Amino acid sequence: MLTVCADATHLPFRKQVFDSVVSLETLEHIRDQRVFLDNVKNSLKKSGKLILSTPNKMYTSPFLPKPLNPYHVSEFYLGSLLNFLMAHGFSVDYVYGGRRVGRLELLRRILGSLLKFFLSKFSLKPYLLDDFYHSIYNLISTRQLRRSERQCLIDPDPSLFIHEEVKSRSNMVLYQYFLVCAHL
Repeated sequence: MLTVCADATHLPFRKQVFDSVVSLETLEHIRDQRVFLDNVKNSLKKSGKLILSTPNKMYTSPFLPKPLNPYHVSEFYLGSLLNFLMAHGFSVDYVYGGRRVGRLELLRRILGSLLKFFLSKFSLKPYLLDDFYHSIYNLISTRQLRRSERQCLIDPDPSLFIHEEVKSRSNMVLYQYFLVCAHL
């Protein structure tokens, strides 16, 4: 097997060489996402498949102009992601949601990201913002547990969560990320 390391916006492959391209949690890190999708499109054979996953902006940075994750250039709501793919000539076959979250957790994420955004306006160091945010988040989380049941909350193994097909017309889906299967 041959491994190639390359810039995603300058793929070193001939045109129409691959049957499928898999891009997992990549799109949000790329500054010129249009060039990336054009390169993927050029690399795929006719009726080639694209399997792409990306975080759900509604979960990671809801209603904020800039992603909270400093390594993300931009994030997508479901509708804007599907429109972006279709504008580049892809037809969406399936949309799956990964790691379902409850409404209360989503509400906490929305309020927490807005709080973190407003705190960032005070020019505090990022690690101080994270510490403050996590202390408030943990305070809210532990208050919901009965005193006798208090424990350290951990993020479970993602392989335990089944990907569920979601409706492609909704931006308010309760998932941490989307997995989209599309073709040319």
